[in-house]
Amino acid sequence: MKLKEIAALVDGYLVGETEFEIKGINNLEEAQPEDLVFLFHSRYLEQARETRACSIVLEEVEAQSLVGKNLLIVDNPRLAYIKLAKYFSPFVFPPAGVHPSAFVHPQASLAEGVVVGPFSVIEEGATIAAGTCLFSQVYVGKGVKIGADCLIFPQVVIREQCQIGNRVILQAGVVIGGDGFGYERTKDGYLKLPHIGRVVIEDEVEIGANSTVDRATMGETRIGAGTKIDNLVMVAHNVKIGKNVVIVAQSGIAGSSTIGDNSVLAGQSGVVDHCKLEPGVTVLSRGGVVNDIPAGKTVSGFPAQEHHQHLRQQALVKKLPQLWQRVRSLEKKIGGK
Repeated sequence: MKLKEIAALVDGYLVGETEFEIKGINNLEEAQPEDLVFLFHSRYLEQARETRACSIVLEEVEAQSLVGKNLLIVDNPRLAYIKLAKYFSPFVFPPAGVHPSAFVHPQASLAEGVVVGPFSVIEEGATIAAGTCLFSQVYVGKGVKIGADCLIFPQVVIREQCQIGNRVILQAGVVIGGDGFGYERTKDGYLKLPHIGRVVIEDEVEIGANSTVDRATMGETRIGAGTKIDNLVMVAHNVKIGKNVVIVAQSGIAGSSTIGDNSVLAGQSGVVDHCKLEPGVTVLSRGGVVNDIPAGKTVSGFPAQEHHQHLRQQALVKKLPQLWQRVRSLEKKIGGK
């Protein structure tokens, strides 16, 4: 593809050889001369100068620092990458139709264009809308409803009566609708609490590899439209997650908590049961939420508190050894008198 064609696709301004032929896209370190590379941040400017690639996508502010390259100037290099990746590395779907080794119950309903990969199982009463793709070894339980144009990657489990919206992506190993963690202690040991609810996942949600969303004890666990969940995240029973929420890897949300729209839980965050995070809350990395958080707040630490307050406390903690020495010195002086 010629650079002038690429510029048209991303609405960019080209400085250099318009007829230069691009063979692929690559990172700055491994690129060859005919690859296209992207400068996502100014911290990589020196690597961009040294890259073997002849053509770079970048913002205008960095363009003056690079000479001798074909420069494709755009407002947002990351957005340009999103638009271009499909042309140089197209997504590969499994063969159309239902693989011979898959099991589809006679009373399941598959719309036109559904792809079912090898060794997948679709149980009685399940319905799958048009354009959805199940890769190999996917399990779809009784009465499950899956919307249109979803991507369900290998070894995903969607248990009975759960509901998946349109254009949802479930990465490999995701479990939707497993039992919640609930037991009642008796004199004879622990009795398992039945979980008879379901999980509802709205449109445009993506859930990363090996994450789990537990079914409700009663009612539903719900994930709102547009929410993006990273790998290795645990969502417990009866949790309500709003729209356009971001939850980063190794975070956990305990039962019956609510996460408001447009909130962010950074890596290894935790929310205890029955907490409510109002819309627009940010929990910074390793934050542990034990109380309700008002809208728009940024919190950190354990227990999570307003971020600037937590930073002030941490600064004081670092001074404790010096303060202790001063106290000891004062005690000796007082004792000496």
